[in-house]
Amino acid sequence: MSDEPRTDIGAEQSETLEPPSAPEPFTAQQPEPVPTPDYAPATETPPAPPAPARPSAGSSTIVLAVVAALVMGSLAGFGGGFLGGRAAGGSGVGGSQKVTVVPSTTEEPVVAAAAAAVPSVVNIDMSGDSASAGQNGLPSTHPSVPVGGTGSGVAFKKVDGGGTYILTNNHVVESAKQITVADATGKTYPGTLVGTDPDTDIAVVRIAGNLPVIGIGDSSKLLVGQTVVAIGSPFGFEHSVTSGVVSALGRLLSNVVGDTGATSSNSLSDVIQTDAAINPGNSGGALVDRSGKLVGINTAIYSGTGQSGGVGFAIPVNTAVRVADELIAGGKVSHPFIGLVGSTVTADVATQKKLSVQQGAYVESLASGGGAEKAGIKVGDVVTALDGTDILTMDDLVLQVRRHAVNDTIKLTVRRGAQTLTFDVKVGDKPADYKMPSTESSPTTGTK
Repeated sequence: MSDEPRTDIGAEQSETLEPPSAPEPFTAQQPEPVPTPDYAPATETPPAPPAPARPSAGSSTIVLAVVAALVMGSLAGFGGGFLGGRAAGGSGVGGSQKVTVVPSTTEEPVVAAAAAAVPSVVNIDMSGDSASAGQNGLPSTHPSVPVGGTGSGVAFKKVDGGGTYILTNNHVVESAKQITVADATGKTYPGTLVGTDPDTDIAVVRIAGNLPVIGIGDSSKLLVGQTVVAIGSPFGFEHSVTSGVVSALGRLLSNVVGDTGATSSNSLSDVIQTDAAINPGNSGGALVDRSGKLVGINTAIYSGTGQSGGVGFAIPVNTAVRVADELIAGGKVSHPFIGLVGSTVTADVATQKKLSVQQGAYVESLASGGGAEKAGIKVGDVVTALDGTDILTMDDLVLQVRRHAVNDTIKLTVRRGAQTLTFDVKVGDKPADYKMPSTESSPTTGTK
């Protein structure tokens, strides 16, 4: 079998490779997988456990941008983000604070965007289960302490009958026992978890307070080079504002390493890359355009230190809102799925498997009853196009399938030996109990 990473269409990346010595360059026209395969939750001190998945020296890591910490008696976080100034009387760390927004009439696009969006951005503190001695990096003789974290969120929709829905990341609140939401004035509200979707890293929290909801943009109209503004709580500094540009579109982030160091099969597809500074604590916060409309939910950074290195990632707002609305409506989120597991064809793979093409997505296995199998695609086929769009890598196929809706019919062009064939494939909904198949030849994870 090939040593190339295998990917399940509409589902996940299946393997993790050793990080390369230097990242491959990104290109906006032909998205490639992020060159380092590991995700690890960001940690903050004091006091904090060591990172469960540590890259080798000189390597970089995709880091989920949430502040996580072991805390004693209170949640982790620093007081006060600053926009214009903080109202007199605000206390220090952990105290209440009020954000003063500058006048809306300005020639500064970042100022205008912040003025429009900051009132809708919130800080999220969560507390979860306690960590016992020997867990989460605690010494074997250490007493148990609560585990907490700080992230961000965005008020995006009113609740019928009163209240506000908050959009955030799944990894910010997935293990929360208690959620506290703080608005731009410093007022806090208990939060209720409505639902989460690990596949897209989106979650929804409900509060009783009525917050101003943010304007919703259209992420499908974003352009590379466009000005964007990130708003959130880096390192707990609430309502901090940074700016940059859209660096690239359509990125695929794969092979997530969670808090335990275990590799998840989930991947994030079609994400926005930006150089606006995103740091631990920004997770779940807003990425807005120059008019202050929401275009993305900040989620991760590419970093060797766990801090911003100028390469951040956000989930497109079109995806985030679709998933959030499905969670609010009933908790079931649909995920485009054709039941095909594959790997990228390279020159070496083509030679090894005696393929007639040098690029494409090689079919490793098929889910029984999936759209690909029903259409007649077979193991050993190479997918070379989808609806006329060239498929040069497995990542291309993942992105193109996930841009369709459940029940769409797509046309796949494949090479089978010397033949070129086409198949009409119906896009299904990924089964909730679907598990990624594995093979004995699968590469091992790069870090533990």
